[in-house]
Amino acid sequence: MTDKTLPPPRSLGVLRAIAVFKFVKAAFVIATGFGLLNFYHPVVTKLLSRFAHDLPYLYEQRLVQDAITFLSGMTLRRRQIIAAATFMYAGLFLVEGVGLWLGLLWAEVLTIVATSSLIPVEIFELARHTTISRAVVLIANVAIAAYLVWRLRRELAAHRARVAPAPPTD
Repeated sequence: MTDKTLPPPRSLGVLRAIAVFKFVKAAFVIATGFGLLNFYHPVVTKLLSRFAHDLPYLYEQRLVQDAITFLSGMTLRRRQIIAAATFMYAGLFLVEGVGLWLGLLWAEVLTIVATSSLIPVEIFELARHTTISRAVVLIANVAIAAYLVWRLRRELAAHRARVAPAPPTD
């Protein structure tokens, strides 16, 4: 194999930063799933109540208390189903993160599809109730999808240039 046919080395810096973002999201989703499964445990209930009480703003306290009330009305079976879905969602983040960390092409494609598919929902949620965290997540996800699309298009163009037949010489 000559140097001309070797693919150029792929930069992993940005991919690994995105992977870390996916790992952090997975950790939050896993914590949510465990929280749902252990909702009625006395220690969890006490921690949630203390957390709600210690929040600096009244609207934040009310939001957490409303969430506790909502979850209290759910059956154990429904919370288990939602927890299972959260663990599957976290699994997707972990698969994306590991694949991106390793610089695997399929992980870039998977991340584009998974991230882009949720952007309309994030826009709807942001329009319905604007918060800084929702805006930051939306901006991050749009930036991630745009970067990965740009990266894949650039790589595809480079690949086509490498495999294009040489022009005829006279």
